[in-house]
Amino acid sequence: MRKYILFILIQLLMMHGKSYAQVDAHFTQFFAYPQWLNPAFTGAMNGSYRVTGNYRKQWPSLTSALLSQGISADISLPRNFGLGVTLFNQKTEDGGYHYTSGYLSVSYQVHLSQYQILASGFQIGFLNRRVDPGNFQFGNQFNPLIGFDPTIPSNEIFSYPTATSLDGSFGLLYFDGDPNHTLNPFLGFSVYHPTEPENRFISSANSNKIPIRYSFHAGFRIHMNDLVDVMPNGIFLSQGGTNEFITGLSFNVKLDPYKDLIFGGNYRINDAIAPNVGIHINGLTVGFSYDFNTSQIKTASTNNGGYELSISFVNPKKTPVTKFVCPRL
Repeated sequence: MRKYILFILIQLLMMHGKSYAQVDAHFTQFFAYPQWLNPAFTGAMNGSYRVTGNYRKQWPSLTSALLSQGISADISLPRNFGLGVTLFNQKTEDGGYHYTSGYLSVSYQVHLSQYQILASGFQIGFLNRRVDPGNFQFGNQFNPLIGFDPTIPSNEIFSYPTATSLDGSFGLLYFDGDPNHTLNPFLGFSVYHPTEPENRFISSANSNKIPIRYSFHAGFRIHMNDLVDVMPNGIFLSQGGTNEFITGLSFNVKLDPYKDLIFGGNYRINDAIAPNVGIHINGLTVGFSYDFNTSQIKTASTNNGGYELSISFVNPKKTPVTKFVCPRL
């Protein structure tokens, strides 16, 4: 099957019965996709509303790269509430496989002090997986004289090529947003697919559940001086017996009162090294990162783990009550 890449084989074949595999996408710039990371981030911003967009192309040197696309928007409401929406789509570049989800997010913040905030949030929505057999090439469709011949029937039967399920998530977040502190910690915990929704896919005879995804994320901002902030960060993800740990360090350099340069790097343990660079201008933040594989897949990917682009815009409040350090981790 020429255009089945390893990732899709894992998702479709290992989720039979009780054999789970990691299903959800991962992002190197996880801090730039807040509603994917933790629903408690909804409305947690130094502004009135936020719009984000994320694009990732993984393993571009393989036959069919994996594309991950996300867009989200959230607003800060009165009485410490937040409201948001997010849409996500992951697909193979040839269009043979799609994983789509959409959620409505609600959060509430408790002020432990003027700047120390404990937030909780939850999401409810749907997820859908589907395949397009017309984009697959099967071994029995190859003619020894001319190669692949789409007129030869594959004799493969896809009784249930699509599946849709109700889904949700919840999470907690703590952060110290005091701008007068030299050290501002951020930490959170989230659970996605808590009910392990049934997502019968390919065959109705199989029990295909989406495994729970647990996420622990933490870090802090170190205010070095009036020009430089240093931000160590880390995240641990676990889903279906697959674990992922990312640690990183970023620097925020103030170029002028309305413009910051952001650069640093992450290390995904036993998988990839990912330098990143970005710019922040008047509420608009643009970031770019590139993964260099260090795992065994580097032979097939020729070390090209993939690139990622993030764009975020936060509209500042017209009459802010207080200015606080916005959580980014």
